[in-house]
Amino acid sequence: MESIYFLAADETLKEEIEAVLRQASVAEQKNYIPTKVAVLDFPNRFEQGRHLVEQGAQVIITHTGPYYELSQAIRDIPVLCLHYSTSDILYTLHQVENYEKIHLFLSQHVIFNEAMCWPEIRSKMVIHPYSADISPETLGALADAIPESPGTAIVSCLVMPILTHTRLPVFPITPGESAILSAYQYAHDLVLLNRREQNQISLLSSVLNNVDEGIIIYDKKGNITHFNPKAHHFLKFPRTPDTIQHMFPDLDEAFKKPPFFQNRILHCPPYTLVATTRPFTLNDKPYFILNIRDVTELQRLEKNVRYKLSRTGLTARHTFSDILTRDKAMKRCIATAKIMAAYNAPVLIQGESGTGKELFAQSIHNASPRRSGPFVAVNCAALPPELLESELFGYEGGSFTGARKEGKAGLFELAHTGTIFLDEINSMSANIQSKLLRVLETRQVMRIGSDYVIPLDIRIISASNADIIPQIESGRFRRDLYFRLNPLTLDLPSLNERPSDIFYLFSIFLERLTGHAVEIPDALRPVLEKHRWWGNIRELYSVALRYHLYGEQGDPSYGYLFDQAGHGWTRRDADTLHIDLKGLQDTLQQSLIHGLIEQGCSHTQAARILGISRQALYNKLKKES
Repeated sequence: MESIYFLAADETLKEEIEAVLRQASVAEQKNYIPTKVAVLDFPNRFEQGRHLVEQGAQVIITHTGPYYELSQAIRDIPVLCLHYSTSDILYTLHQVENYEKIHLFLSQHVIFNEAMCWPEIRSKMVIHPYSADISPETLGALADAIPESPGTAIVSCLVMPILTHTRLPVFPITPGESAILSAYQYAHDLVLLNRREQNQISLLSSVLNNVDEGIIIYDKKGNITHFNPKAHHFLKFPRTPDTIQHMFPDLDEAFKKPPFFQNRILHCPPYTLVATTRPFTLNDKPYFILNIRDVTELQRLEKNVRYKLSRTGLTARHTFSDILTRDKAMKRCIATAKIMAAYNAPVLIQGESGTGKELFAQSIHNASPRRSGPFVAVNCAALPPELLESELFGYEGGSFTGARKEGKAGLFELAHTGTIFLDEINSMSANIQSKLLRVLETRQVMRIGSDYVIPLDIRIISASNADIIPQIESGRFRRDLYFRLNPLTLDLPSLNERPSDIFYLFSIFLERLTGHAVEIPDALRPVLEKHRWWGNIRELYSVALRYHLYGEQGDPSYGYLFDQAGHGWTRRDADTLHIDLKGLQDTLQQSLIHGLIEQGCSHTQAARILGISRQALYNKLKKES
């Protein structure tokens, strides 16, 4: 148990110290620390001091002489000196004022104002100063050398056993009450300060020993002062090395000049580690902290952070069970998409607007091994090229006007370990097409304004609402990007190609809107069947909603159900359709004749190329006029 110990010269001083402490009621003060008083065992003073330390002594207080010896021998705890004041010395001198000769033995460290002595005492007094490291035998010899006389006395700060055997009377100087209390208060404050420091050290040690990173602290010469358990675990050292150079002899130069370690990769099977050194100052001395992290753990943490970020709306809600159909072609598409889901290759989904491209993309993601990762959807046609670029690739802080100060992660980064769905990719600008191609080839992304790349683990599903081939032929879409995007392709049939789904889905939409099954009127069936569904499933839902809201209004054409722009654009019965093939053939031949003549062919040459006579050629040109 922690305590404060007074070592008194004799029983008399011991009792005086105990009386002073009792009168001051030190036991009742705040943050009380047990205080004990013992008589100094001078011959065994060193063993006694060490024994007190083992018993929990935090501070030892003793008087001049033993103080200097014990303070040199005991380094574990503070040893304080119970100093004497001039008034303490004068008090003792007053007791010997009747002696004819007074020999005053004072340590050189005792401050004594001799001028305060009254003249009668000063005239009798002989001062013998001695150094703090004087041996008892030498001090005894000095006392024995004083001529023996009945009127002679010795006054000393230190009454050692050897002085008690001298032939002359010895009067000890005792410290006053203020000196005892001052020494106690100082010792009390030291114990509290040490307690706080130990708590801080214990807290710091607990933190360093329980972090998931290896921590090594070393000084400018490379001497190691701290080596936490995680560092032992990573580096496989059975005991703490003496110096940092012993740990990494091949990297000795890295410890002699800045920047020391900066994200150095260390291979310590089964771990791959990244190490970084940073300097700091303690008590005006330079030290360095070597931080060691497990790359695998960093990747796991990064994955968790990215996944948590992706949970803010970047998820796929739909599965294949949400795709409702009775059409055989659509069922074949679902079966094909389920096979695609098991693989990591890019998928290109083509189909008209409203056919369910994103529904398929979400279903593929949720059926794939990446289902626990994020699903990030972006409409490439909804944003201008400059904004789309920053959204896709992210940017560093201050990269452009209006950029966030801290920068922003791009959608590719947020899709890490998951899927990114690029809808209407056919509308993407040429500049972004080039960058997207780079991402697909390297599986890395670089933020705008950055000088480093970020590795990615993503699957790309793209969608187009128009055939991309004509755009490739016209140079508006990169051929190499197209072949990167379409290892797996899925062509979704339009609603017009799935007539069996028109009434099926219309009934389901009505049931969801009304809460019960609704019979489709016979008059409405042919209208729905003949309509050209240019908006596909989205338009069908809008028509179902309008029918639910407006009901039957007596309009046999049901024109109020359809958009004005598309109304009347219906599919006609086959017996009402007529195409003039002969007229189309004549028009085509006339166009070919004009084309040949414009390229420099004569009428004869044009007739020979077309396989007709010159007269037939003239007749066709005449018929045109």
